[in-house]
Amino acid sequence: MGHPTIGAALEALLRIEDRYEVRRAQSLEQVASGSDGWVADLALVDGVLVQSGRTEVLPMPTLVLSGNPRDGRRLSAQFAQGQGWLRKDATAEELRVAIDRALAPAGRRWSVMIVVAIFVLAVIAFVIARYALQM
Repeated sequence: MGHPTIGAALEALLRIEDRYEVRRAQSLEQVASGSDGWVADLALVDGVLVQSGRTEVLPMPTLVLSGNPRDGRRLSAQFAQGQGWLRKDATAEELRVAIDRALAPAGRRWSVMIVVAIFVLAVIAFVIARYALQM
């Protein structure tokens, strides 16, 4: 986290969730090195820490915290495992959803989307069949 107040607020919010082990780092280098022997499953990175024109290589999926969508998308693309971006003032629910989505294995994300697609198709088929019976 670049800004101490934002970092402290997010850390407190994530600790309140009591679903995540939270550790704070002051630089991307500190995160990448895993100097204390601990490697995160996900990094939440303040966009102000991302240097322009440089591809960041962190050993874990990364969400970028940004003030606007354009910068968020641009900064997320600079990470090898960029998983998108999130507003710096995101709600607890938005934060939880983004983290869970970023941590979900790619296969699981596809399976959820397939289940949702099948459900939607089943509802459409039901509506069409019911409409056809009424005619």
